[in-house]
Amino acid sequence: MRKLVEFQILDINAEYYGLDFFELMTNAGVQVAKHISENIEHTIPLKFICGHGNNGGDGFVAAGILKDEGFDVEVYYVKEPKTETSKRALDNYNGNIKKITKLSDFGEKSVIIVDCLLGSGIIGQPRPPYKEIIGKVDQFENVISVDVPSGFGTPKSVKPSQTITFHEKKIGMNQTNCGEIIVVDVGFPSDIDELTGPGELLLFPKFDSKKYKGQNGKVAIVGGGEYSGAPALAAIGAYRSGVDLVHVFVPEVSYEQVSSFAPELIVHKLEGNRINKEVLASIGGNKFDSVVIGPGMGKHEDSIEAVQGIIDNFENVVIDADAIDIYSFRKNNILLTPHSGELARLKVENNRSGLMKFASFNHISLLLKGERDFITNGISFKINTTGHPRMAVGGTGDLLSGLCGGLMAKGLSSFEAGRLGAYVLGRAGELCYEEYGAGFLPTDLGLCISKVLSRK
Repeated sequence: MRKLVEFQILDINAEYYGLDFFELMTNAGVQVAKHISENIEHTIPLKFICGHGNNGGDGFVAAGILKDEGFDVEVYYVKEPKTETSKRALDNYNGNIKKITKLSDFGEKSVIIVDCLLGSGIIGQPRPPYKEIIGKVDQFENVISVDVPSGFGTPKSVKPSQTITFHEKKIGMNQTNCGEIIVVDVGFPSDIDELTGPGELLLFPKFDSKKYKGQNGKVAIVGGGEYSGAPALAAIGAYRSGVDLVHVFVPEVSYEQVSSFAPELIVHKLEGNRINKEVLASIGGNKFDSVVIGPGMGKHEDSIEAVQGIIDNFENVVIDADAIDIYSFRKNNILLTPHSGELARLKVENNRSGLMKFASFNHISLLLKGERDFITNGISFKINTTGHPRMAVGGTGDLLSGLCGGLMAKGLSSFEAGRLGAYVLGRAGELCYEEYGAGFLPTDLGLCISKVLSRK
């Protein structure tokens, strides 16, 4: 089962990668018609109520097939279709279509209503005239919803006797709000399903004008000692995610360089020249929404012990660079961001099966960085292909860990943050090359992160 937004992401990415949407719509309509034909008597009137999006297009296709099979079919539509595929489906329908100009009855209560008003692409509450039409549809005893009940997930939703849904069930679907649920395959290619794309931007949380400073995310970056630039760049990555506050905790040896890096950084000096478990007391009372540990930290056993302490005491943790190792993980929201060399420390086979097995066993998410990025939580697997060869420059991975930490602070799961972070940083690299040329720096890349996120 997936969240409803995942199907919206899938649609956007499928279009981006050139999938033939009309073929999918045809497949969907065929499956709807097949179910109705096999389970409903030809003598029972069918009233298709179609919206102006792709859900309505599914209805036009199914209605046309059933009409040709001799069913008593009437089609009503709310508005002229807005997508090219639904327009094409309407043009191909060979029958009378009635535009809903007022909320009159759609026939006797004994008819079957086929609800094709609003599918899984709905965003927000149903607006007029859909809100009123949903109320009218709910007066009928026999309703079949296509994809999801119109208004699904909102207080104003159709309550059907059956729902024919595509690809797989959506989170929140149950017998109470969907009736009997029938899942059908419409031929969605698994390779496109696994690719990240512009649809991932839907995961980025909207800004809320009612929130005040700190409520859009507060991140702790823990690193430095060996390399001072790394935690500073991770902090910039976190800020570019849209969080409000970023605190950087570094040993004395890194304090001067990091504190002078950017005025926005809130830098804390830790005693000694390396990260150790004393950092837990320093960050414990600040109520951070996420912690990023590892950039520039080094691999001393005291520092590794500190990482275990972070895992034991905090939710929403990104483990990067020198901090990547095998720990006693617990079931909190953890993301590891290794490259292939760091992956070897985990004794994980560098393939889909090995990555998924490790993530599943440890209840964590992995983001394996490379020419293609692989992201998994042990259940789902994503491949990101965005990026530019110049991103091999030092500091890019630090930006990514901070970006992912910021996204987790804003409420995303480790898997969601990993796939969105990988896609956004890759697109930022492509944009950065266009704007600054072959010698762009990680600081330039940080600027482009914000530009990519603003394009959702």
